[in-house]
Amino acid sequence: MKTSSEILAEFASSLQPTDLPDRVVATVKRHLLDTLGVALASASMPFADKAMQAIEELAGNGNAPVIGRRSTLPPAWAALANGTFAHGIDFDDTHTESVVHVSTSVVPAALAAASLHGCDGPHLITALALGMEANIRIGLVARGGFHDRGFHPTGICGTYATALVAGAIAGHDAARHVDALGLAASQAAGSLEFLTDGTWAKRIHGGWAAHAGLTAASLARAGFTGPRGALDGRFGLYRSHLTEECDLDVLRKGLGSTWHLLDTALKPYPCCHFNHAFLDAAAELKRRHRIEPASIERVQCKIAAREMPIVCEPAESKRRPQTDYDAKFSLPYTVACMFARGHVGIDDFDEASIHDDTILELAARVDSTPDPDSDYPARFPARIEVVLRDGTVLQHHEPVHRGSAERPLTDREVEEKFHLNARRTVSEDAAATLYDRVSSLERLENAANLLAGLAGE
Repeated sequence: MKTSSEILAEFASSLQPTDLPDRVVATVKRHLLDTLGVALASASMPFADKAMQAIEELAGNGNAPVIGRRSTLPPAWAALANGTFAHGIDFDDTHTESVVHVSTSVVPAALAAASLHGCDGPHLITALALGMEANIRIGLVARGGFHDRGFHPTGICGTYATALVAGAIAGHDAARHVDALGLAASQAAGSLEFLTDGTWAKRIHGGWAAHAGLTAASLARAGFTGPRGALDGRFGLYRSHLTEECDLDVLRKGLGSTWHLLDTALKPYPCCHFNHAFLDAAAELKRRHRIEPASIERVQCKIAAREMPIVCEPAESKRRPQTDYDAKFSLPYTVACMFARGHVGIDDFDEASIHDDTILELAARVDSTPDPDSDYPARFPARIEVVLRDGTVLQHHEPVHRGSAERPLTDREVEEKFHLNARRTVSEDAAATLYDRVSSLERLENAANLLAGLAGE
């Protein structure tokens, strides 16, 4: 019987631009645009400066562009930088049921491989579709199980997916793809320990996955071999990282005909996706009842028990986040911010905001309890109850988070998000140029030129 690696390898080696349905092409371009916009928003932030300082010390000069920067790096190092930018503010897309940030590793890997090997627009789109679909399917087998064990699936699943992306652009046959997946297994990593103190480790997970995937593909291309059971072997990913038996048919079934990438959600808020439905619920209650923060006695959030360790625990530290990244994974902080300010955007996680007394005083009155009716991970729903100081009780239920396949952002919302993000680093004209290039990607002769002339101001 073929291993999961062999199934994916055969798919990767045979997939052609003409195999992609129009809807898949449109979705890939939409997520490419969103990822580039998020990376541009990150490119001028302090964590990006620190990342570039370290990467340039290690990497030296190269020909691969870094999104929003004037630097060029060797391709694998550019992938590390670009993936760190794309994932660094937690504004990147997420496939709900696999709980994977899909494009944050795949896009940087594809751009780096295009710089290394050359690639036209249609083949870039094909590599992106391959990587997104593989990333999701590898995560779907676990259905949140990686999180339960303290692993971050974005860093883990993305390493396998980007090995396929880089190999596809390089023209690997199935055997080389199997080797690359086997070598990716020894590099795939992602720990959730950052949740303990809000430090920056998670920010590199998308970039490291892209960097490691390119490394695995290059080793395989040189003839370095890797195990064929990287995913489902006796010491493979699923046996080493999960505690329960899993259904491998999820990875294989409908491959090439059913595209799970179509179900990938775009984020309306730059924070953990588990918070999003609660933010929409808070926004709706605030709008409908004209709630002011001083009028709130307490807020009760009912949330899936498996989500609580990520955004609710430990309760006291979640109510007083110490860093911007800590705040992004705090349900009390983000809900309080929505009630206090009426919005939750990039600037609501700056140093002044996370020490804003109005927000923190309200966050101290936000509690969470398990929701036995939650259908996580199929959806990330929210039930919220607000008790006002006059005794009024207000409730709202958001069964489906906005931005998901069931409640997608409109084309206008996606475009507005891109331009707002891009304009944090590049000019309006530069942002418009990039938007036009992505929109007409099928006609781009050299995908390595996608980012040409788009260094930050």
